Amino acid sequence: MNLDKIVCNCMSVTNGMIKDAVEAGATTLEEVQEATGAGTVCGACLDDVQRLVDHFVAESGK
Repeated sequence: MNLDKIVCNCMSVTNGMIKDAVEAGATTLEEVQEATGAGTVCGACLDDVQRLVDHFVAESGK
């Protein structure tokens, strides 16, 4: 996975930033939104952000 790929254009949030938020303790979409701002402007990326949160949470074993 390209961690530099932007997933939220409005807030310039990358895959890596989502991963960092999960590694810092975020385990839900809402917690990741609070940490990164992803999906808080237009919402077009919410499905992608949710999939990434689910992926990184599962990967981390939380």
